[in-house]
Amino acid sequence: MSLQTGGFAAGAAEPTAPQVRALLDRAVGFPGLAEKYRGAADRRAADLRILDPLSAEELRAAVWSGVRGGLAKDRGAVLYLGGGTTAEPSATLVPSCLFAGDILRAWSPLAPGDVLLNLSRGTRLWPVHDLCNALAALSGCSAIPYGTPDADDLGRLVDFFEQCGATALAADTPTLRALLEHCRLTGRRPDWLRTLLWVGVGLDGATARLLAEVLPDAAVWGLYGSVETWAIGCNGPRCARDVFHPLPHQYVELVDGEILVSTLHELAVTPLVRYRTGDTGEFADCPCGAPQPGIRVLGRSADVLSFRGARFGRAELVALAASVEEVAAAGAEVLDAGLPTERLQLSVRTVEGAPSDRYLCDWVRECVLARHLTLRQAVAGAPDAFEVVAAAVPTG
Repeated sequence: MSLQTGGFAAGAAEPTAPQVRALLDRAVGFPGLAEKYRGAADRRAADLRILDPLSAEELRAAVWSGVRGGLAKDRGAVLYLGGGTTAEPSATLVPSCLFAGDILRAWSPLAPGDVLLNLSRGTRLWPVHDLCNALAALSGCSAIPYGTPDADDLGRLVDFFEQCGATALAADTPTLRALLEHCRLTGRRPDWLRTLLWVGVGLDGATARLLAEVLPDAAVWGLYGSVETWAIGCNGPRCARDVFHPLPHQYVELVDGEILVSTLHELAVTPLVRYRTGDTGEFADCPCGAPQPGIRVLGRSADVLSFRGARFGRAELVALAASVEEVAAAGAEVLDAGLPTERLQLSVRTVEGAPSDRYLCDWVRECVLARHLTLRQAVAGAPDAFEVVAAAVPTG
């Protein structure tokens, strides 16, 4: 692979030799990565770009083997789960500070006097809820850590949250879209929400249009990241919605169009060494006038699915479906992405002689939900958003 030309995005200075060596020392401390990086660590390598990129599968195996081996002990770390199964989870270890102070030094959406209404999902799915609460506390403002409301409750809760004095909102995509759609249909204009904190890959077109219609004057602040990488970059009201400026401790590269991230922070626990995010992008100038280009996120690789504000590996869902005895093959795709009708569809082809009926599809659905760590949380409140159908599975 060759490094794409165009320079590095703002906030990510060329890694120093001590930073590279500290990153390698961190990596070889994980049993699954010791063999991969031991040679470079022994040579005291100082150039990050000579190191082999780290795949999602390698990171998943390394972190989980490290956790099982006791690497989380005496670290002051928090373990978050982003997907997979109890046998092979996708996880990360972050310091208890959640890097919140470092994020705020580059990205300051809140101020004393604000009241943050935190409707983000917590715990497993890219734990934005915990991070937003930490950002509010360090910003000197108050928080209403409500969590994700049911769609049926939005009507009464809009007025309730206004009475609570909320001025800022943090929400995942499905919740934000449901709130905006409710306000549009009822003619409400919650102008008391002056600030919006959004976390993900970029606002989809439908949600952005709703936001412009319902909250045209709200200042929109975005964080780009995932469970495995934590926060990678940020943008603000003067930035393009899909362009993010890397945080100072996140070194970003583009290799054959794929976004690679290395975490250089001295408190980092998970060893991100040129980690392959599965996202594609390009370097881009930003309307905010930053002297260095930002990173525009263009899409995802074929094996990464973005669904209801969460990210899943296509292969892990297919493997869970195919583990059912009657299933010969399976495929997964997201339909109507970014729309209220967005849904995750698993297509299954049965073995010869097995019935392809509703009962089998329902059984496969329950098996997948029971064994996957985070999918059930993603479809909470919208059970019809995940469906299993019996159909021909394309090959290749």
